[in-house]
Amino acid sequence: MRRRYRQIASKALKTKVMLSHQPLAAYIPDTKWLHKDELIQMLDQYPTVFVKPDKGGGGSGIVRIQKDGDQCELRWRKERHLMKMRDLCKRLVRFLSPSRQYIIQQGIEIMKVDGRPFDIRIMLQKPEEEWLLSGMVAKVAAPGQFVTNHCKGGRPLTAKEAIIRAFGKGNPVNEQLCSNLLSLSRMTVDVLNARFPGIKELGIDIGPDQQGHPWIFEVNTRPNFFVFQHLKQHPEQYRRILQHHKRLI
Repeated sequence: MRRRYRQIASKALKTKVMLSHQPLAAYIPDTKWLHKDELIQMLDQYPTVFVKPDKGGGGSGIVRIQKDGDQCELRWRKERHLMKMRDLCKRLVRFLSPSRQYIIQQGIEIMKVDGRPFDIRIMLQKPEEEWLLSGMVAKVAAPGQFVTNHCKGGRPLTAKEAIIRAFGKGNPVNEQLCSNLLSLSRMTVDVLNARFPGIKELGIDIGPDQQGHPWIFEVNTRPNFFVFQHLKQHPEQYRRILQHHKRLI
């Protein structure tokens, strides 16, 4: 019999559920619905924010905004647009779809590999009764990009290699970060599974800041996992993920 496979598309809804769990809330960037007043307030609090479609993936439709006094820079794809803050909202709408809802997410200064930001995708699956950690891969942004998605040119590294190259070999942050990634993924799956029975896969994107504090940027309930196919150091991860996935569909 075909299993019930549930997808939760709304980033805002998943974020709200995770924020309601106090131990997890410290790892979630501040997130609001996109409105003019909220955007101005967020930019008063944080030098960088991201405007994201509430539904959708692959890094598509994301706008980065950085404020510097009464000036700001808007990044969309590889385009850069400089403007006065008073012109921001008028200019921003040109990059948004009127048929979609958007959220604003606090920008985090995440660590970099070779000058490029990276995050870590943790893949969890539930082929039977128990959740299994099927794979973990770092995604390094392509040159000139601020998103790490593989479909936007991001390249895979093992999580361990990316952490060592970002923080330096022998840094005590490395071991603690790896431990935090595992505990965070378990906490996330417990919270979302309790609220949304029927989910069977989670792709959790976590980025470490300059102090090694991990931030959960996004949780996908029907994640694209083909980045693992290009992780040549660990081909068994992709095989395992694909094997579990076939049992879910």
